[in-house]
Amino acid sequence: MIDLTEKQIAAAKANDLDAVTAVVTATEERVNQLAWKYATGAGRTDHTLTEDLAQIGRIAVWEGLSRFNGRTVAEFFTFIDRTLKGAMSDARKEETRHGVSRSVAAAFERALSLAGGDVYEAEWLATTKEAMGDRRLSVETAYAARLSYQGLEYLDAPLGESETGESVTLADTLAADAGVPVELLEPSDYEKARRKETGLKVRRTLKRMGEQQRIVLMALTGIIPVDFYGTERDDELSRDHGIPLHQVRIVRSKAKDRFAELWIAAA
Repeated sequence: MIDLTEKQIAAAKANDLDAVTAVVTATEERVNQLAWKYATGAGRTDHTLTEDLAQIGRIAVWEGLSRFNGRTVAEFFTFIDRTLKGAMSDARKEETRHGVSRSVAAAFERALSLAGGDVYEAEWLATTKEAMGDRRLSVETAYAARLSYQGLEYLDAPLGESETGESVTLADTLAADAGVPVELLEPSDYEKARRKETGLKVRRTLKRMGEQQRIVLMALTGIIPVDFYGTERDDELSRDHGIPLHQVRIVRSKAKDRFAELWIAAA
């Protein structure tokens, strides 16, 4: 922001055109900075949203003049900064929360931040007490929040560039893997890609754990190469993998906590 005088701010409050123009000019740099921040946060880049938020910010500056009750230039810039952040944050949540409440959208965006922009990991994190505390979502709500955040547009989100410099989208990638045109892709193709990526992350996390904890967790659902034991065959699990029977439940409990810790830390 460039310098303004107290006289200019007072005149702008009185709707003096030259003074209002000076205020708009002085706040333009901050408007653009915050518009970019809120439009590209949590790993998502949306240049159209950046422009929309910048316009919302300019309007917020103009509308905020009548509400400013301070006197000094420093007080004015503090007020404007707070006003811009509030307006853009609300606009961004409105843009990305179709079909879910404001509180659910806010909770999902917190999980998205923890997940480094990975929407599928955010969906899982949003359901965990370790990451969200009392703000955790149910499995069904987290799923709805992810769909709301992604919308239909995410299928066309660029993942990178081809060797020829053309933008490559998620749909293009899945179509190439499936060997079919993009228009013939089905919902199951996207779900398959999600499961594959989640499976890789699970195995990477398990690899970082101690042997006994890793085996006991893999035995819960039968992750290859460990057979399925569930929680009802602890005696067989103990015998087959050399884990003292009285330690199996203890190891399982600690393993769950450790897995959650590593998963969240990796995010």
